[in-house]
This record gives sequence, structure tokens and C-alpha cells, in this order.
Amino acid sequence: MSDGLAIVVAAAAAAAEPSIDPEAMRADASITHEPLRNAVSVAIPSLDGFRGVTASYERFFPARNLSVAVSGQLRQSAAGDYTGLRTGGGGELRWYWRADTKAWLSKQPAGAMVGWFTGGRIDVSIDATRDRADDRWLDTAVELGAAALIGCRIAPWRGLEVTPSFNLGWRHEFAQRLPGWSRGTIGVGLTVGWLF
Repeated sequence: MSDGLAIVVAAAAAAAEPSIDPEAMRADASITHEPLRNAVSVAIPSLDGFRGVTASYERFFPARNLSVAVSGQLRQSAAGDYTGLRTGGGGELRWYWRADTKAWLSKQPAGAMVGWFTGGRIDVSIDATRDRADDRWLDTAVELGAAALIGCRIAPWRGLEVTPSFNLGWRHEFAQRLPGWSRGTIGVGLTVGWLF
């Protein structure tokens, strides 16, 4: 009797287990190991005590190890007796020169947009300043910028990404009441975001 009970229990357990299709397993494995091609990020220095934000979306093209990113910013640039507001947008092109190898400290597979990259960026922003005491707008300035950059994206856990970078650039400002002026820039950046 105990042998019959053991056979019934074993048959019930086998029927309860889902059947495993080897083709489905291979297809599922290829999906989970396929490089992620999109990223959304926030620039940590732009938060500056929650006075602003710069956010970006990046799309990766693995055939050429290139990505294209667009970003937008909104920040409070003055406070107290004056109200200042800066808004703008930019575009960036990056080349991940070691994308075909597994990146250091990253959980993403080879071929993902992680590891060392170099690239260029252009952006435009508008600054508006208002005198709160006199209740009038003082000036509006348009600023154009370009920069060359180098950085390294690390993806230490699932889709989480951390990207430090260094850039050299040039900016030119056009103001309504003041002559335009140009300057060179050196910058460091840090973004945190999610790959998907």
C-alpha cells in the first residue's frame, strides 16, 4: 500500500511541475542577456539642494558602439531679492570604445553601453532674472555651449548606472543689454540612472 501511495504522490508532483521547453529556455536566456539599449539619468550636481534638475535620455546603437542622448534642465539661478530661472536643452554623442568587452564593476553583458566612452555635447540655455523689489525683468541671456568629454559608466546592480565624467568646453553668452562674451570651461559630472 505504501508503494502505491508513493507512486501516486510522485505522479502528482510530476504533473504539478511545469514542463521545461529547452527552446523556451534558450529564448528566455537571450532576452535576459541582451544588452540594454536605453538609459534615463539625473545629473547629481544639478540638484544643488533641490534648486534644479538636469535629466537625460540616452539611446544606444550597439552595431557602432554609439549612443545619442538628449537632455533638459530647469533650475533656480538666483534667490532673495532676485528671481532667476534657467531652462535649456542639449544633445550628446558618445562612443563606447570597449563596449564589446565586459566592463569593470558592471553586471551588464558585453555589448552594453557601459565602460569607457568619449564624446561631444552641444547645448543651449536661457537665463531670465527678475528684480522682485521693483517687480520687473532685468535681462534675459541666451548661452550656447560645446564640450568634449570622457567618462566611464558603471552598472553595478541590475539596471542601475553611475557615470562619472570629465569635460573641456567653450561657452558664449548673448545678453540683451550687455555685450556677448565667451569663456572656456572645465567640468566634472556625475549621473545616476537606470538602463532598460
